[in-house]
Amino acid sequence: MPMTRRRRRLTLQAAGLAALLTALSPATAQTPRARFGAIPDDVWQRMQGRSWRPDLPCARREDLALMQIPYRDFDGATRSGELIVARGVAPQVAAIFDEIYDSGRFRIYQMRLIDDFGGSDDASIAANNTSGFNCRTTDHGGLSKHALGLAIDINPVQNPYREGAVTAPEAGRAYDEPHERHSQTTGIILEGDVVTRAFARRGWSWGGRWTHTVDYQHFSKGGH
Repeated sequence: MPMTRRRRRLTLQAAGLAALLTALSPATAQTPRARFGAIPDDVWQRMQGRSWRPDLPCARREDLALMQIPYRDFDGATRSGELIVARGVAPQVAAIFDEIYDSGRFRIYQMRLIDDFGGSDDASIAANNTSGFNCRTTDHGGLSKHALGLAIDINPVQNPYREGAVTAPEAGRAYDEPHERHSQTTGIILEGDVVTRAFARRGWSWGGRWTHTVDYQHFSKGGH
């Protein structure tokens, strides 16, 4: 039976309303999403002698991805940060940080490439910077997971590294004991929170669960 004018008009109105609702949907129009792509030439040049060194067997340029990641800073404002990770885990990392952002609860102080700190891990963590790839060894001489793009450090001051009497960064001493770590502290990572759950769902391990040493800032794929 041919469609009457009235039915056709109602159908068009319904289609127009659906299109309007789609356009206004926060998921499609307002919510920022993490993105990633190849390392641009200017970024790669800036990495030389900083986060990338030819004398170590680190991830190659084609194995890495530059990510643009939305996050909420300590004041709750939306920012866009940069992070370099292994290309193979970039989709996981995008999903992790989208989940963290969508929760609306967790805050990140800043997220800049470690090249802004001369490739120095010490300088980056002292600045409370969230970072990923860095072609470097560990304190014990082995190749770091960061050198493969398979590790991320988040809010190092509120989530410090501790081994014996050593805490890094120094400002993290206020947060390096279990009794000092509580949910009222902005940017702190705790067992079972949105951050640890988002990483665990994608098979990443958390340094906050280590025994001999503890590294609350550190998440890695495939071991330490």
